Amino acid sequence: MMIRYTSSLSLVLLASVGMAQPTLSSGNSSFVPGESYLLHQCDYFTPPANGVANATWDHSDLVSTASVTDQWVTPVGGAPVGTTVSESAGGGAYAHYKATAAAFEQVGLTAPQATLNCTNGVTVFAYPFTFGTVVNDTYACTGVSAGESFTRTGTVDLEGASWGTLILPYGTFTNVLMVDVEQHHEDVFASDPDFPFYYNAFTQLFIKPGVKEPLLANYENYQVPGQLLYYARMLDEDEVGVAEAMRHDIGVDLMPNPATERVEVVFGVAAGSSLALEVIDLTGKVVLGQRRPALVSGIQREVIDISSLASGAYTVRITDANGSMGAKRLIVQ
Repeated sequence: MMIRYTSSLSLVLLASVGMAQPTLSSGNSSFVPGESYLLHQCDYFTPPANGVANATWDHSDLVSTASVTDQWVTPVGGAPVGTTVSESAGGGAYAHYKATAAAFEQVGLTAPQATLNCTNGVTVFAYPFTFGTVVNDTYACTGVSAGESFTRTGTVDLEGASWGTLILPYGTFTNVLMVDVEQHHEDVFASDPDFPFYYNAFTQLFIKPGVKEPLLANYENYQVPGQLLYYARMLDEDEVGVAEAMRHDIGVDLMPNPATERVEVVFGVAAGSSLALEVIDLTGKVVLGQRRPALVSGIQREVIDISSLASGAYTVRITDANGSMGAKRLIVQ
């Protein structure tokens, strides 16, 4: 895995939208053995625009045409050294992955008629990952298919392309990150090096921090020579974490408002949430701020001394570790 990544996220952009972008971290994004997710296959849709802050993606009309299960298991025999989790593809086929604090990468494949080992793995995510993050990765693998050896070299580009609100048939999710993925590789067989196989994939993943499996994924895959596939997959509404994610906006109230010397901030959070509390002026500058450690579930109260602030309008913003946000306008007299 050879990665170059940058972030085009600017303080000006943060200020202008007045909200917090969702961020993927290794603690809540990498898969582990024992996880299983029910997915519904749906029709492919036109990819939305990139570079949009606080977008709204309405896919309330999606219809399930089939169901599949994404199952993550303890690394099976034949998995490359360093594998931390394997993904079952059915029929005795597995994809193998390695999770670290910095990245989640694919390191190989095993199937009844094929194996693949990557000395330079394929990056699935690099952490932390948020709106404006760009990752460019190259990978190199060797394998055997039906008794023939081959080499695979390729590139994968990931971008935190947009963020906003995702509407699915069963509910609405805020603070969702859309990750745009473009992947290309070629397989060169030792027996016929002049005729490689090419693979090209264009994918949009809609991810809510705190829910590992994408809520929605849109796929456009080409295998040359071979096949062309278009489809989307939607996470089942009864999966663990989905119901919580739908109501995981932070409600905020201020008392009194307008205020002079002090203001009491009242808000609700889930158990284990750490958060940042900020007061922002009309230019987008954070003029007061503090961080709170993990809290117990329920209503919280925090008193802020605002005696140092000039009269005018401000925004009180609370952001938790999963990227959920609550904000309320404050008038200082």
